[in-house]
Amino acid sequence: MSAFRGQLPARALLVDVPLVGEVEARRRVVETWQSGAALFDLPTGAWLLEFDQAVAVRAELAAGLVLVETGGVLHPHGTSVEGAQPGDVLVPTAGTTTRLSRAALPRVDRSSWLDLTDLRIEPLAALDRAVVAAATPAPWQPPPPAPDLRAVAAVGPPPRRTRRLRSAATRSRRRRRLPDTLVAKIVAAIVGYGLAALVAAPHPTLVLALGTGLFWVINSMLARSTAGAAGGGGQSGRGRSSGGWWDALLARLVRASSAVRLARNAQHRYVRRLTAAFERRDWDRALRAAIAVGGPGGRPTLRLPRPRTGDLVPHPQLPGAAGVPFDVGAQQHLRTLYRRAATELDRAGRVAESAFVLADLLDLPAEAVALLERHRRYQLAATLAEGRELDPGMAVRLWWRAGDRDRALLVARTRGAFAAAVERLARVDAAAARQLRAEWVRARQAADDHLGAVEAAWPDDTLRPLVVTNIQAGMALGGPTAGHLLAHLVTWRPSSTSVSTAIALLDGRDKELASAQRGFVAALAGLRCTDRATDRRLCTAALRLLVRDPAGGPGPDAGERWRFAGRLRDRADRLAAADLPPLPASGIAGPDTPVDISAAGEPGQLPIHDAVLLSGRAILTAHGDFGVRLIGLDGQTRASWDVPAHQLVVADHGANVLLVARRGSACTVRGLDLSTRRLRPTVAIRAHRVLPSYDGALLTVVDDDGIAFVDLSADVPRVAWRELDSDVAVLDIARSPTSLAALLRITGQPGSDADHTEVWRWDLPGLMLRTRRPAELDGLASVVLLASSALITTSRDEATDTYRVKENYAAARTVAAEPTLLTGGTMSAVRIDRPTDTTVEIGGSHLRVVFPAAAGAIGMRHHADTLTVWEENGRLVVVDLTRRQAVARLRTRL
Repeated sequence: MSAFRGQLPARALLVDVPLVGEVEARRRVVETWQSGAALFDLPTGAWLLEFDQAVAVRAELAAGLVLVETGGVLHPHGTSVEGAQPGDVLVPTAGTTTRLSRAALPRVDRSSWLDLTDLRIEPLAALDRAVVAAATPAPWQPPPPAPDLRAVAAVGPPPRRTRRLRSAATRSRRRRRLPDTLVAKIVAAIVGYGLAALVAAPHPTLVLALGTGLFWVINSMLARSTAGAAGGGGQSGRGRSSGGWWDALLARLVRASSAVRLARNAQHRYVRRLTAAFERRDWDRALRAAIAVGGPGGRPTLRLPRPRTGDLVPHPQLPGAAGVPFDVGAQQHLRTLYRRAATELDRAGRVAESAFVLADLLDLPAEAVALLERHRRYQLAATLAEGRELDPGMAVRLWWRAGDRDRALLVARTRGAFAAAVERLARVDAAAARQLRAEWVRARQAADDHLGAVEAAWPDDTLRPLVVTNIQAGMALGGPTAGHLLAHLVTWRPSSTSVSTAIALLDGRDKELASAQRGFVAALAGLRCTDRATDRRLCTAALRLLVRDPAGGPGPDAGERWRFAGRLRDRADRLAAADLPPLPASGIAGPDTPVDISAAGEPGQLPIHDAVLLSGRAILTAHGDFGVRLIGLDGQTRASWDVPAHQLVVADHGANVLLVARRGSACTVRGLDLSTRRLRPTVAIRAHRVLPSYDGALLTVVDDDGIAFVDLSADVPRVAWRELDSDVAVLDIARSPTSLAALLRITGQPGSDADHTEVWRWDLPGLMLRTRRPAELDGLASVVLLASSALITTSRDEATDTYRVKENYAAARTVAAEPTLLTGGTMSAVRIDRPTDTTVEIGGSHLRVVFPAAAGAIGMRHHADTLTVWEENGRLVVVDLTRRQAVARLRTRL
């Protein structure tokens, strides 16, 4: 077996006999044997089954390890053939690769595999001349008479009364059969032509046409009701159904109608004609008349579809044709027929028609895309992959190979598919993969994602010079991003200045450096410096930091800190590591320990509409029409912008923020680059709601037509993607860097149930819908939604006059006062007002933020590893969730 998943051109198979046993190995060889194959014995005890020519096999389903041929060398897929000569075989053994010569390999004797003991040999005598049997027709014999079962069973004749009742029943059925059929036809004709005459009385020709059409419509209605009439065994009262006399009449007419029987006969004739066309290889006629057996199909109908028109190529969207209710046997027959046709069309070079069979008739778009790509029909394959919503990385790779790079980049930016596309493209074209990776870097740079640009370029040494400016800009932001980027810089280009800066960071004892230290240690554990002495020095300093201050590690989780300490200890100076004491406990309050954090007692001088702690340990606050301010943890204003802002939309990477000012049903959006502190041009958007975070390029909003994703990285901002439509109301929506959830009210369609509510969740950045589940909202006081699709609800208990707070199906907790639900990113909180104070209880963390005096509207935001809680009267609290401590308690000042 192989770790590779997919189809490979197998030139040979390597069967590990010591692993699977000789009996199993023989069975695999016999089942896989082909004409012209040869079986060789290897020194390791394995067998080499070599084919006369390459055979396409699925690597994960093959009888052994697949060996492909490159320059006359047999080797596993992905193995380098450098140094091998034509005729060699590269065999993986115990983590190494052994090179063998095929000419020196002995053949396996297969003669003993066959047991001929019970084989019987009959000698044949030669004939002088051919013996021709005389064709004498057999005389006609009348069929034997039917046996008298009563006489055989010695049972007497039935009573006279029984014979009379049976004869009467037979005569009654014969009398009713013809009249019931005539009644159905007559009623249909009278109703059809009567309605037509009322509509177009002065036009005899129109009456005839409309009457004929209505006649067939009524017959079709009766035919569709056959199933319900046939199963109506529960009727009561002289043959009438529960729907009344009209339903009973329809049921009787349907039972008498022959429409269902005629439709089934027509279907059988259709299948026979279609089979004959496929067997004659009349591909054009067969494919145009073929009906799809894959996919959901349309509404069932008894009529057969009309022949197709146009080109026989796979369609990006399946047409919504009506489905013919074939039985299971007929569907299986058609599947076998279509599968054989796709194989023969592929062999004949009719690639588009073969892909049409796979994609449109069998609803196997992934196989159709693989077929088109194998024949280098990249544009058609890309169109099909994108239209059928296959893996976005596949669509990006195909568009790139087709030469339409603008489309490839648009799909990659919209669906976040750069990483998957680069990985797929690198397997077939390394140069193209490097070009696509460079575009990935530029896309992250356009979104001001400095860390994302560095991580995108880092696997390719030739692209690292492109992100030097991103490393410098990201380090200027401070926080964990700065530490992470400093680790990349010092391990890549270890100069005396960069190494001294890194050592000073690790040895620093300032609490404001803790987040940068955590980012540096986490990155250093996964990177290696090009200079071994410098790497040893850095790892020793990082290990000293973990021993001195465990919270300086990647997080308060003990298991994670021990893993990082183990990696650093292996690379640190051995004597220094031996002298250091064991890693102590973190000294941080456990997650189950209640922690109360008090806010400032006096209100501030400026109202706060939104606030967030940035990675540079500075707080950005939005004061409505009073503008935006950047405040340090000490309360001093570092910068201000006279730009109206009621909401801050923070990028996931924290390098830029969108300033949103609400103006009725519309809002204005202006970007702020935090590294350069420059404002971007204003963009006007009409939306009911703007989500408080985005990925740096796609802004998620809710408008009249559902959920829209606005591409702000383009030259002209535009809607790049949409979800839902105007028939679905968005009650609540939440987003995180990896998930998007929405609470929806779905309008009932005609003939279906009334309006209902559901919770939908998508994966980001691929925008793949993962879950849909109903949500019961009756009797709830308030409801909020988290990005994980968890519903936080409050309900009032009338008996005890208390309130219950519950998250999905978890155990509810009871509070005495009326709670108010708050959300901020992936966290929720409950606000409880008392006469003397207002408490905000952070869900699932045992943290409480207490405002000593009565508070106005309260907001909260979870970003990175911090939580910012503010009150509209100007009080603000910032909590470090890693240390479970307050890092700032401020009140705004003029």
